[in-house]
Amino acid sequence: MPAQTATVLVADDDPVMRLLMLEMLEGVGLEGIEAADGREAVALAHARAPDLILLDVEMPKMDGFAACRAIRDLPNGAMVPIVMVTGGDDLEAVTNAYEAGATDFVSKPINWPILGHRVLYVLRASDAIVRLRIADAQNRAVLAAIPDTFFRMSRDGFYLDYEPGRDGPGRGVRDAGADEQIVGRHVTDVLPRDIAERLFEQVGMALHVQQVRSVEYELIRFGEAQHFEARLVATGPNEVLGLVRDISERKRAEEQIRRLAYCDSLTGIPNRQAFLEMLERELQRSKIGNKKFAVLFMDLDAFKRINDTLGHDVGDQLLKQVSDRLRETIRPNDLLSRGDLVPRADTPNSAGTNLARLGGDEFTILIPDLERVEHALNVAHRVKDAMRRPFVIEGNEIFVTASIGISLFPEDGDDCTSLLKYADTAMYHAKNCGKNNAKLYSSSLTMQIMSHVKLEVGLRRALQNDELYLLYQPQLDVRSNEIVGVEALVRWRHAERGVVSPNEFIPLAEETGLIVPIGEWVLRTACSQARHWQKLGRRPVRIAVNLSAKQFKDENLSQIVLSALHDTGLDPRLLELELTEGTLMDDAKATLATLEQLRGIGVYLSIDDFGTGYSSMNYLKRFDVRALKIDRSFISGLPQDSENAAITRAIIAMAHGLKMIVVAEGVETGEQLVLLEEYGCDLVQGFYLGRPAPPEAVTGMLQKLWVPMAAR
Repeated sequence: MPAQTATVLVADDDPVMRLLMLEMLEGVGLEGIEAADGREAVALAHARAPDLILLDVEMPKMDGFAACRAIRDLPNGAMVPIVMVTGGDDLEAVTNAYEAGATDFVSKPINWPILGHRVLYVLRASDAIVRLRIADAQNRAVLAAIPDTFFRMSRDGFYLDYEPGRDGPGRGVRDAGADEQIVGRHVTDVLPRDIAERLFEQVGMALHVQQVRSVEYELIRFGEAQHFEARLVATGPNEVLGLVRDISERKRAEEQIRRLAYCDSLTGIPNRQAFLEMLERELQRSKIGNKKFAVLFMDLDAFKRINDTLGHDVGDQLLKQVSDRLRETIRPNDLLSRGDLVPRADTPNSAGTNLARLGGDEFTILIPDLERVEHALNVAHRVKDAMRRPFVIEGNEIFVTASIGISLFPEDGDDCTSLLKYADTAMYHAKNCGKNNAKLYSSSLTMQIMSHVKLEVGLRRALQNDELYLLYQPQLDVRSNEIVGVEALVRWRHAERGVVSPNEFIPLAEETGLIVPIGEWVLRTACSQARHWQKLGRRPVRIAVNLSAKQFKDENLSQIVLSALHDTGLDPRLLELELTEGTLMDDAKATLATLEQLRGIGVYLSIDDFGTGYSSMNYLKRFDVRALKIDRSFISGLPQDSENAAITRAIIAMAHGLKMIVVAEGVETGEQLVLLEEYGCDLVQGFYLGRPAPPEAVTGMLQKLWVPMAAR
């Protein structure tokens, strides 16, 4: 698209002069318009907005000087180039022309070819000036929109120029200099000395390496800390251009990301990742300084029960309170207080601690600069005692205890993984020692734990590998001396270890939850065996099966019992389910409901190991069970132990008063049997009467009993 032809206004009272000028303009490709006097020139300048004006000085009505001033006062007249045509080249005329606002002047007589070129030159120069002003306006608009501050600084550290960002004067300098002149001042007079020295050093580096350098610093502005970044680039051998950007939002975002990465969202204390990095730093520090430190690993006892019974919301509130109490309990000199640790989310200015939540109900504490092992134990016992105090949640008191394990550097390990693992191992040892305990790690614990883990793996495979089997111990009627029942006892023949003691694998099965599938297998196998004996004999024999606490609380228990009876065809009256006192007394309301379901099936119910729990007469009446089994601990001392004898007699009398049958366990001598018969005990079992035996042996015992009966 061709460029638009420029328009030139020719103002002269001489028609010949106007004609010559118009021809000259046409000769150089310009369009001309003409005015015969100064007033007409002003009117045309306003109406047509010419690109250039040739204005004669001597004109009627309004001379050229007045017309020039009037045109400059027009809205669109400030930028148009005006060339004054004077009758002479005296200095006064030239001065008056410039004072009136002229861009240039020419003198008469006119050199027409030169005038044409001069007009073109003035037009080009004017266009360049307009473009430059537009570019300058655009640049200023961009600068006004950018929040960054720009400055130029000399090699010596003096501000040569300073353009504050859009947020106002002094952006990126201290408040004291915000309203003061910055240009010409030294950087040490504008910024705090430590920041100024760093900035000045990087100015020299930018000039030396000819690469962008940057400095981050913090200033207190309006009572709050704000962060800035100054980027410096050399623009010559002795000066740099600087850009100062407010990076406070970026810093806050980085801090938030850091909190998310290193802070536990529930409790606000450091999380596992933060603790591992903190532990690594302390490990390196202690190695260099030949120091010792301790790692404490704390786990709440029975926390899962709180979650299961009271809900996860209460569990979360408890963890928050545990975290707060730990922070209150641990003294400052138990901890490192370093600025590089993660503070609490709700106290952003607080120092970090060496307390962390690894996950769930597991917490860790790092104790640096340990001089004596007793100090770590003292901290552990202080924490343990603090956990025993009740926690109040939603108006209710909740009681928990804690088990704590302790590992020591360098005695127990020289890497983070080992130290944390060994503290965890010691914590599990503390739990196995009765919970609410604190234990130091020892190398023997690892062997115990490994053995424990290996045993657990083997137990999980025992069912599928057919390694479990049942033995049966007869129960005799004291008066008739006849076998009226047998108790099913589970055993485990390990592929490598041989027979594993029930005292070893039953607690493990309880702990891991394997007792539920194992218990169901025992129930089905025992019912199947009892049904086999029922087919063989003329007199029914009841089979007794122990139910663990986990089995009893299984909501599918009734269905499992019904299924076992249905699949084996056993009469429900020939199945006895034995429950411990502790199982019955835990949540009595739920216990009554479960017992009612089992009674509805028609099975025989008894209390096992009676005397070791805390059953009351009132609950025994409400439970309405058929039999009590006196714990073997009372029988073993008979007849010499007079106290056990009195307790045994009292239990038998009480049970008979409630119309319950009494079974004595652990009968090992004839004297014990005679005494129990004297006390009126109904049934007995024990090594004296028959050891636990495989089903074939028991079948032989039963057949000896049935043959004489058939012969009579």
